Amino acid sequence: MSQRKSTSRKKPVSRRESKSRRRRGPPRAAYAAALLMVIVLLASAWWGWRQARESVDPAEDPFARQVELPPEPDPIARVEVLNGAGEPGAAQEAAEILREAGFDVVYFGNAADFDNPQTRVIARVGSGGRADSVAGWLRVDRLESDVDPTMHLDATIVLGADWRRRFRLVADATTEAELEPQR
Repeated sequence: MSQRKSTSRKKPVSRRESKSRRRRGPPRAAYAAALLMVIVLLASAWWGWRQARESVDPAEDPFARQVELPPEPDPIARVEVLNGAGEPGAAQEAAEILREAGFDVVYFGNAADFDNPQTRVIARVGSGGRADSVAGWLRVDRLESDVDPTMHLDATIVLGADWRRRFRLVADATTEAELEPQR
């Protein structure tokens, strides 16, 4: 077997060339110095931002805007309507009337019993406030109280046998007020 010799010869490398080949980029100390400068720059920027943030009084901040919030809307009574009169569809009909009047009817359905002679209003968040306005609107003399904040209601209206008369009185009073000339 014959061995084949390579025709290309390697050129002898001098000492100068070998050192320059090894040192292609900046020395490690330059990388360390650059990294240290970046860290110092970021730390000083953070420190300056923190100092500026703490020293500016919000009343004197030229970039602060005074935003005027809209006035709070008039509170709307949240009510449930329960049919205690035993008349089919009474709770739904009453709920529609109450919604037209501006109340937030969140539920309507049947009461536990149907033998209620008079319409009742039950305050669910304590006496006074919105429950009183519901009782006044329906012209109910007595406001009962059965506080239950888990219901998220202002009042419960239990319709009695007199519910049509009460709602008609309210409707008549509303119509009279609309027909009365404005001064």
